[in-house]
Amino acid sequence: FGGGAEVVAARKAMKQFWEEHSKEASVEEMMLDSNAQAIAEEDRSEIIAMLPCVEGKDVLELGAGIGRFSGQLAKKARRVTAVDFMKTFMEKNREVNKVYGNVTFLQADVTNLDLPPNSFDLIFSNWLFMYLTDKELVHFTNKLLQWLRPGGYLFFRESCFFKLGSLLRSFDPTYYRAPADYNCLLTSSVQTLPGDESYGFEIVMSKSVQIYLKIRKCQNQVCWLLQKVLRKGSANQG
Repeated sequence: FGGGAEVVAARKAMKQFWEEHSKEASVEEMMLDSNAQAIAEEDRSEIIAMLPCVEGKDVLELGAGIGRFSGQLAKKARRVTAVDFMKTFMEKNREVNKVYGNVTFLQADVTNLDLPPNSFDLIFSNWLFMYLTDKELVHFTNKLLQWLRPGGYLFFRESCFFKLGSLLRSFDPTYYRAPADYNCLLTSSVQTLPGDESYGFEIVMSKSVQIYLKIRKCQNQVCWLLQKVLRKGSANQG
């Protein structure tokens, strides 16, 4: 996936942005909020509670960062593959969560990630898609469909409309989309297989993170749960 000069420039900007905000591998940097400690635990608990059952499942965690969720997923999942492109974040994640023998730590840019098809029951990401251009996200969504097993789930959470964290930024290349944009981008992807069978994403849930509404009076933190399902009209739909 080349994507042209626009995508190349966007990846360069995102790398520069996170190099500035990953030096200490702290929860403040991870959440881009100088007051992150006050909200981090409740935020994590609320996100984990939204997930489908991961007991004995294979989980791919994208944008895993310092491992705020990696250990929580590993406690129940059969296997967790934690991916992030910042070395300091992955080193911290490994240091904290190496106690779990079922976690694989992988430093990689998700846009260049190549994984076997039908390998995961759940793909989890927290604040990742907003760091991808529309072109990258369309291409990436097609990959997500391939990596998931039929009936598998995609969970993601993004900041919509505007930034929220208080950490100072010298620049901000983030894409603060409207929820409707994610709805359209994610449900438009189709995985076509031999025999006219095709899969796509169906939205199971979309809701705001309540701790931000409670503490910050803000509804721009939005979560989605989507499921990989057969498209109507596919061969096996009858």
